[in-house]
Amino acid sequence: MGTLVEITVFEKDKNKAQLAIQNAFKEIQRLEGLMSTHIPGSEVSKINQAAGLQPVPASPEVFEVIERALYWAKQTDGALDISVGPVQELWQLDSDHPSLPDKTAIEQKLAKVGYGKIHLENQTVFLSEKGMQLHLGAIAKGYAVDQAAKTLQKNDIHHAFINSGGDLKTLGNRPDKTAWKIGLQHPRKPESILASFSLSGKSVATSGDYQRYFELEGTRYHHILNPKTGYPVTGMMSATVVTDSVMDADALSTALFVMGAKKGLAFIDSLKNTEGLIVDQNKSPQLSRGMKDLADFSLESFKENLSH
Repeated sequence: MGTLVEITVFEKDKNKAQLAIQNAFKEIQRLEGLMSTHIPGSEVSKINQAAGLQPVPASPEVFEVIERALYWAKQTDGALDISVGPVQELWQLDSDHPSLPDKTAIEQKLAKVGYGKIHLENQTVFLSEKGMQLHLGAIAKGYAVDQAAKTLQKNDIHHAFINSGGDLKTLGNRPDKTAWKIGLQHPRKPESILASFSLSGKSVATSGDYQRYFELEGTRYHHILNPKTGYPVTGMMSATVVTDSVMDADALSTALFVMGAKKGLAFIDSLKNTEGLIVDQNKSPQLSRGMKDLADFSLESFKENLSH
């Protein structure tokens, strides 16, 4: 999944704890094997290879993730679009010498993007045009963390914390009965905290322009593309969403980043049990209506960091 995954559990029986953690990691690995575009034999790779040719049978997990992605695509008017794969490939952010893709190439690939061309039927997935490609980076990682948490619970673990590159899941409280303290990374100062709050049984995901990017002539080009233009979203630094499942938080943090502060936070405010926080290029944090009501919510460290 291209990131570091950390699992913390509180359990008196050390062997039981280690077995549960091993099983959770195995589940994440299994799901990566189904959904990664970096694995040629994965289900998603097979769906991409069959684009414009034929429907491909999908496992319940892959079908569920794609179905949920299409739900959020419709709700966000395409701000989240898992069919952005062809354009994503052009940006080659993982190469040693990334460069700006050719404008004509972006336009050609953009013609292949459109969540309306993804068809789900009878547990099959069909991409209606040749050259289409799914990329589940904005939702599959969250789903894998949710399933890892369920694996811990099946293994009788009730106090745990999973962090997958900023996608967080909390199970129960800490053993001292207090909620988990969450610190959000400052988008320009990795060693500093942007905001903090406490959570129990909830999920958090952050999308930022600092996770994968390159700079050219003073401009930062990052991995979060606007599906309508094929270029990285401008004017934003980070978007964080707090909600029930990590899969939804993952998808919504990307959508919020793409939609921008005004439109994005109005959308977050329309959802139940969901809060959001955005930092734009002016380094000013903007919050959804109930964000500051989260337990122990504080922006103090952000204010301190700005003043230095």
